[in-house]
Amino acid sequence: MREIRLTLAERRILIGLAVFGLLIPNGAFIYFFVTDPQVTRAAMTNPISLVFMFEAFVLMLLFAWLLRRAGVRRPSGLVFIVMSLIGSMVFSVPAALALVFRYADHEGEASAGGSERDLRSS
Repeated sequence: MREIRLTLAERRILIGLAVFGLLIPNGAFIYFFVTDPQVTRAAMTNPISLVFMFEAFVLMLLFAWLLRRAGVRRPSGLVFIVMSLIGSMVFSVPAALALVFRYADHEGEASAGGSERDLRSS
């Protein structure tokens, strides 16, 4: 499989996206969940909302499986699922990717380029 390289700027964008996902969509959900529980009940009974929720759960499980299948240990598939349930997919996907590249650097899989991050898939 082709190796993946991220520049430092790309890694920072992933981290920024993860912070955005944790604070904005997740923050809005928590705000309305606490201040107006009726909105949450209405979303849970809306068929269109349920389709989007189902899709998010399927994608969460698919990405957790993909992490496990790729042999990624940090974050594990289970940790990814917990991150997705606590935050959102906009939080967990970029956060997981940033963690994968961080740990790849620590395990000596970094490329010779100073600002590039490298992950070799097996």
